[in-house]
Amino acid sequence: CGSDSNPTAPLVADAEFQTISPVGPIEYEGKTLEPQCMDGSPYHFFVKRGSVNKVLMYYQGGGACWDDATCSVPTCDANVNPAGGDNPNNVHTGFGDRDNPENPFRDWNIVFVSYCSCDIHFGDAARDYPKHVEHRGFDNARVAEKWARENLPYPEEVFVTGSSAGAYGAFFHGPLL
Repeated sequence: CGSDSNPTAPLVADAEFQTISPVGPIEYEGKTLEPQCMDGSPYHFFVKRGSVNKVLMYYQGGGACWDDATCSVPTCDANVNPAGGDNPNNVHTGFGDRDNPENPFRDWNIVFVSYCSCDIHFGDAARDYPKHVEHRGFDNARVAEKWARENLPYPEEVFVTGSSAGAYGAFFHGPLL
């Protein structure tokens, strides 16, 4: 998996995404991060090791809310279900199609930044709308970044992308990566 003596050594491939379940508080770049979902449940993200020393950071999409009216209707997924629909092992299209020889990312390391904060991966606050909401998308994304920096060191290339609300997350976090 890349060593200190050879930081560009290729990583060993895993066939499936693994669930990473960070527990805060986590110190990173002078900030204390509290990863959690909108409903206060634990945050999870997913990682698949590749066979090349390149990293794809993908920010999951899924709607947004910012007040009582928008947060009281189900505009986004308020938690991450590692065994359910949030797990990218259930995705067999796009970057998830590892059998497609035309998929340019099929051999890359992939960090799938889950979305459960309804804040387009930017939020860093608790709010009472009056419903209590944890907008912790910034913390969640930074925890995934910290993991990537510590476990996928010295990549030859990093590609940052996302869909829907995740496109905003990619736009915001891309320069930080």
